[in-house]
Amino acid sequence: MLPLRYQTVPFESPRPVPELLRIALRQPFCVFFDSADGSGDSWLSFAPVMLLQCTGHSALFQRGKHASRLEGDPLEVFERVERFTHQECPLPEPPGAPGFCGGWAGLWGFDLRASIEKLPPPKPGGPLFPDLQAGFYPWVLRLPARGQPELRLLAGAPGGPDDIEWLAGDLWGLFEKPLPEPRPQSLGAPVLSTGREQFVRDIQTVRGHIRAGDIYQANLTREVVYSGSTDAAELYLRLRSRNPAPFAGFLDCGDGRAVLSSSPECFLHVAGGTVTTRPIKGTRPRDADPAVDARLRDELANSEKDRAELTMIVDLERNDLSRVCVPGTVRVPVLHGLHSFARVHHLEATVQGSLRPEVTPAELIRAVFPGGSISGCPKKRALEIIHELEPVRRGPYTGSLFWLAPGGDMQASILIRTLLVEPGRVSFHVGGGITWASDPQAEWDETRAKAAALHDVLEAR
Repeated sequence: MLPLRYQTVPFESPRPVPELLRIALRQPFCVFFDSADGSGDSWLSFAPVMLLQCTGHSALFQRGKHASRLEGDPLEVFERVERFTHQECPLPEPPGAPGFCGGWAGLWGFDLRASIEKLPPPKPGGPLFPDLQAGFYPWVLRLPARGQPELRLLAGAPGGPDDIEWLAGDLWGLFEKPLPEPRPQSLGAPVLSTGREQFVRDIQTVRGHIRAGDIYQANLTREVVYSGSTDAAELYLRLRSRNPAPFAGFLDCGDGRAVLSSSPECFLHVAGGTVTTRPIKGTRPRDADPAVDARLRDELANSEKDRAELTMIVDLERNDLSRVCVPGTVRVPVLHGLHSFARVHHLEATVQGSLRPEVTPAELIRAVFPGGSISGCPKKRALEIIHELEPVRRGPYTGSLFWLAPGGDMQASILIRTLLVEPGRVSFHVGGGITWASDPQAEWDETRAKAAALHDVLEAR
């Protein structure tokens, strides 16, 4: 039994990145962590040597040609599988290189909340994806914001390559092949799961719960569905071009399903034992007129309602991290930061702490998932109200796209501004945090601002 070992070589791609992606995104169970706005490095891989997919308390674990059924809480199943890989492949020394160097990557769907918080199972309607998908990717292609791509290999993984030069040649051969022809897109008109009048009524219901003292806020969402067919790879390329975001990403879930995200929000970043979360609250649309854009930005920066909403979520995140961090280490370096993205302005906070050494990745997720910014406060009661009001499941939306390195470093986004491709349909959700100070019409308008970029991508000709 040999330990895993890191290998790294430069990779001179035979094609520019968009053409490379046109091929790579069509590969089985492709995963792409995409700093599409140019703010950092991007990470690409496909064809994992192990794959776990959990729905409810039933799971399928594939290792090469062997498949087995597993039962149990999905995070416990994931922890068992992860522990198994550590027994099979002793951990390597840290590589000394930041970012993803290979390991587990995939999806934590929003409906993991049912097992974490002991809540009712998801409703039957809506997107049908695994609640948890995790593949073990022994190699990753680093696509830096500037400079030459780099190939990274975790040599020694069962079923994976051991020779990085051979792997580089194999990838070169794949990327030299002719570009695939895009499949034609044929989508109908959008259909709303919740119209404006019902959404306003639901907001008033949430405000009633706040008045009764049940909660301080809840994140309420609605679904938009386009029936028909599309090419997920081409659709993602349009999405990253029209709405570039720092935590964008793509995940193939098999059977014609894919997650396409242009998320601006970091849920978790773990490096060197420090865990960071960056919740977002408060939104204003961008405007082409610089003066109007500056006015909207200032309006958000000075909004008492939005600042109070973010402060409540920061308190929730501090409490969540305190469950797994060294006492006294949880801090808030930034409380009301303001960030401008391609289509919207957001308020963003930064909460950090030092993880206790014995805390496992699954224990960390159990303590903090789903994120406070897309659930509410107090979290469990807010999730119960969300379940009562929202007519369909969220699926991957407001879950996380994540990578987890063998040494414990991790990154996970919040899956907002996200398209869900399935056979016969493409859908997305939009929503916002509801507080006592919420104006129902303004909240509806905010969801329209968030949806605008996704509508543009889906209706582009």
